[in-house]
Amino acid sequence: MSIINSFINFELKLKQYKLQFLFLFLFWFLGFLFFLFTVPSSNFGELVLYSLTVRSPLNAGDFANFYSLIWPILLEVIVFGFIMGELLEKYNPLITSRILAKHKRNHTVIIGLCHLSERIIEYCIANKEPYCIIEDNEELVEDLINSGCPVVVGDPTETTNLAFASTKRAKEVFIAIDDARIAIICTEKIRKTNQECPIYVRAFEDHVQEYLTQSPLNAIPFSTSKWAMDGIREWIKGKKGKAVVIGRDSLTHRIAYDISLQPDREVFLFDDEHDGIEFNVNDQLHIINEFACFLSDLRAHVKLEEVTQAFICWKRDSEFDESLYLTSKLSLRFPHIEIYVRIFDEELTDLVENYNATTFSTSSNAFRMLQKQVPSSSAIAPKLDE
Repeated sequence: MSIINSFINFELKLKQYKLQFLFLFLFWFLGFLFFLFTVPSSNFGELVLYSLTVRSPLNAGDFANFYSLIWPILLEVIVFGFIMGELLEKYNPLITSRILAKHKRNHTVIIGLCHLSERIIEYCIANKEPYCIIEDNEELVEDLINSGCPVVVGDPTETTNLAFASTKRAKEVFIAIDDARIAIICTEKIRKTNQECPIYVRAFEDHVQEYLTQSPLNAIPFSTSKWAMDGIREWIKGKKGKAVVIGRDSLTHRIAYDISLQPDREVFLFDDEHDGIEFNVNDQLHIINEFACFLSDLRAHVKLEEVTQAFICWKRDSEFDESLYLTSKLSLRFPHIEIYVRIFDEELTDLVENYNATTFSTSSNAFRMLQKQVPSSSAIAPKLDE
């Protein structure tokens, strides 16, 4: 497999330098024709040696002297540049990843790296499906770049970055960025160059989804929080008492809002980034703009003895320690509280459930739901043995 990859990389390098090598060949061919007509008595081998400046004909004219001066310079610049580029790319995998993405055909394009994107990538790799990803934050895709995966680092709204991802020849596109402006711009630009491929767009607001579905975009919008709420509503249905919801994204806000609509319930939403939510705030919904990771942070605003449910919905991997700590303290000090913890790594499920907490993964559920939306030709379509 390494030999095949080496041939592929060599071919990509040649494509990158094709104009330089074409110019070099044309210049050599011009010299060969010149010596063919000016030294007609020479045989083919001698003409080749003259054109390569290995040997000079007798009584060479001004053009022959000029050619003998320029040819070695061109040869050194182009060939030496090609070799140095090859050596430098070994130490700059960012360039190699970009070249690999540029030459993809009939592939899956993923825009934005998140937990859902990671599941799509893992599925493509496991089933040997061609793909590439566009991500603005180089740190997020550093492991993929170092592994030689096709990655374009840059703003996905830039036309040049979309061209490097070869969206014009893509089989399908998944826009997983949780930003309506970027999602709309990407969809519009991709649709201008590719009118056939399905574009799946993550979008929360209903009016954004409605716009994306209209012609000429004809995109397929989806909301991971709406999919997740289908299962979460069963947990909050018919419950009593106060609730604590901790997190920052639309799913967190949706959980808090749905609980606040239930009779005789109050919900305390701890969101340290947003002062408001996407829904109409009512008297039963209290928004606390603080980062809550200790029991004292919660007790400052709500009596935990009156709380019956707690949803810990942080979405950053780096905050799992805080989630586990808060879960353990709530479980030990207030065992009557039903605790629900959002996770992204199924290997951590047993660790969290040791504290009698229920785990849920929005990305895992969203990926399964997304598989139901795609046709059988899609790279993420369920296989027969699944």
